[in-house]
Amino acid sequence: MPDREIRRILREQTEAWNRGDGVAWAEHFTVDCDFVNLRGSVLQGRADLAASIVASLQAALKGSQLSLTLRQLTLLTPDLALVDTNYDLTGIQGVLPGVAVIDGVLNTRLKYVAERRDGGWRFIAAQNTVVLPSPTKAA
Repeated sequence: MPDREIRRILREQTEAWNRGDGVAWAEHFTVDCDFVNLRGSVLQGRADLAASIVASLQAALKGSQLSLTLRQLTLLTPDLALVDTNYDLTGIQGVLPGVAVIDGVLNTRLKYVAERRDGGWRFIAAQNTVVLPSPTKAA
């Protein structure tokens, strides 16, 4: 079942992040993946993505802890799925220029495109977006 396997992959990613292992976090992406990070930079390929995550986990995100919630999993075809998640990162030690950390929590929405390849599911693309608080309305 795609639902079960994708949920397992998301659990493995969460565990990898929480132990500070950026290479393992990127492991389920394809070699030729396309990843748009929080600042809109495009990372091409698993190696580029892993290097970026490793660098982040050794700098501003060192020691951070990830709590991931699956918002929606939509099977588009038998071999293609859209996976929408919420990421809550706590324990951030450094400053993330241009990124809002509110009350010690960085909230993002990470949307993946997953494809069944070589007998398993792999992420072929993803985009991470910061979730900002709703603006307060003037009375």
